Amino acid sequence: MNVSEELKNVAVPSIMFGMNVMAWNGGDLEKLEVLQNRVGHVALGAPKWTAVEALRGDLGLSLFSERIIKAVLNYEVRIEQMENKRWVKRIFEWNLSESLWEKICWGHARKLKIQKTVCVRIGRTMDDWLLRGHGGKGMEWDCNKWKIEIEKLTKEYGLNKWRHSMNGKTTLIWYVSKNIPRFEMFYDGSFGSQLLFAVRCKALSVNRRTWRWNEENTRLCLQCNRGVEETVEHLVLDFSKYEHERESLMDVVHEQCGENKWNARCAEEDSGMRYLVGLDEECNMTVVDAMKDFLVHAWNKRQ
Repeated sequence: MNVSEELKNVAVPSIMFGMNVMAWNGGDLEKLEVLQNRVGHVALGAPKWTAVEALRGDLGLSLFSERIIKAVLNYEVRIEQMENKRWVKRIFEWNLSESLWEKICWGHARKLKIQKTVCVRIGRTMDDWLLRGHGGKGMEWDCNKWKIEIEKLTKEYGLNKWRHSMNGKTTLIWYVSKNIPRFEMFYDGSFGSQLLFAVRCKALSVNRRTWRWNEENTRLCLQCNRGVEETVEHLVLDFSKYEHERESLMDVVHEQCGENKWNARCAEEDSGMRYLVGLDEECNMTVVDAMKDFLVHAWNKRQ
């Protein structure tokens, strides 16, 4: 079991136990997100300046806020459908108007665009609040049907939030082409995997990225003497020092997609980088493995 699996299968269930009945605030959830991001850094061997959207995207992690939304709303539905004689239902209705948990619950419902319906009962001084889906649906749904609906809406909410948070981040210019957060099978804990992830989100420790605190305080490539910035693209596609390693990589690329098709990819805005790092729609595991080998040998030469 790798680090990300331990997080999902051991840590998260332990943390989430009982959270559906607690009134968690934004500060508490932010601390949990920070801890999860730290685990992501360890799992992928990522530099500290890595965009958190890439950590989440390549490990397939949900935000704790998403998990809380699902847990709280599912428990709300469960309470609504309990028999009135149950103590939980009676205490819930007795404290409804002053319940912080209930206010948080409806805040979560608004995020998913789930409606709040007021149900007035004769002889009662207090109204019941009931969850309703889009178009007022849900009155006839049981807990299982609501669970499926809440799961779907929460995924949509989390996906939109993930995509929106990547907007404007220049380091994620290739990464935004990824459709959904999911664990990538080419991460095996090797040094090549660490380098590959850093290249995918432009977090590799080249001078263009580290010039503010490196010894030379320069963005330029100090090994080729051409007066160009040492970028990820320069290291992978251009620098002559790695020509032998690059030839081995290109042999695999030409074998897998053909020379003409590769030349067409090179003419695109990303110069074929998305294909090499597995962010293209046509993700080729053989090419990605060859890219990992290239990065290991090139980086060792650079050091």
